[in-house]
Amino acid sequence: MSEETMARQVYARMRRHRESFGEAAVGLGLRGAEIERARDRLVKLGLLNPGAEIAVDAMAALNRMLLGGEELLGMLAEQRAASRELTEHYLRLDGDPQDARVEFFPRSQVEPLRVKLRVATARARTEIMAMHMPHAWEADRLAHSRAEDTDAAARGLRVRIMHAQSQLAQPLLREHVHGLLGAGVEVRTMPFVPVRLIMVDRELLVVEVMPGDLMAGAMLIEGSGLVASYAALFDYCWMTASEPGDVPRAADGDELTEQQRAVLRLLATGAKDDAIARALGVSNRTVTRVVAELTALLDAGSRFQAGVRAAKLGWT
Repeated sequence: MSEETMARQVYARMRRHRESFGEAAVGLGLRGAEIERARDRLVKLGLLNPGAEIAVDAMAALNRMLLGGEELLGMLAEQRAASRELTEHYLRLDGDPQDARVEFFPRSQVEPLRVKLRVATARARTEIMAMHMPHAWEADRLAHSRAEDTDAAARGLRVRIMHAQSQLAQPLLREHVHGLLGAGVEVRTMPFVPVRLIMVDRELLVVEVMPGDLMAGAMLIEGSGLVASYAALFDYCWMTASEPGDVPRAADGDELTEQQRAVLRLLATGAKDDAIARALGVSNRTVTRVVAELTALLDAGSRFQAGVRAAKLGWT
């Protein structure tokens, strides 16, 4: 029996008999490696919640995949636009080194890049702009960054920083953002940040080579044609971004109970109240109450929207 056939049969039995993955697999007589292959296939398609071992509604799985696809398409569009700018404004410079300069720094040479960036920010005249993708932040690195940004703001520069909304679920970053705002630094958030970059005076840009892949290294770019395209990207994102305080209850994500978090995870899969109740071992009435609380807390128009919004905020 093929992997696809096994996965379909297990999924159909789970939906038809309201069984867990394990119950359905055993009921079909699957063993060992067959069970693992079927599980991997369903998880890959988004049809199985690996934590609760319950089937995910196919339409809900499709909706989540489409949402992720929209983000990927957006990122690819930005990469395509940046590539076009590189071709039009850099490759056609006919070797004129005065108009533009590009330096590549592999991950192993990150310190020399930081030195160059510190020098540039110390000499900045008007503004500093930064855009950060989701990252596991460390306290000492954030403290160093905050000191540089607040110093620049104190010198009269306009400092603007964008973070992904999901990052506000980290107490460390929330405290960091609060400190920046108090020092006159402007901070906004977006559901999806397309690229990690730092820009000085719209003349010097540090941007990662591959969005989301720190190990691929970064480029330091100088020259109006190249930097202007990224400045335009930043300005557009800034206009559509939200103030940290406008993100629905973003700062309260750590106050959720374990039960609320579990319900949110299952909501995002499209699970119904009875399936959630069975997975958590509680009554349907309890699930209905928790869902109502979470929907109001997230200012969501539907159960599924509450699950998706919570995922974007990093609550799950």
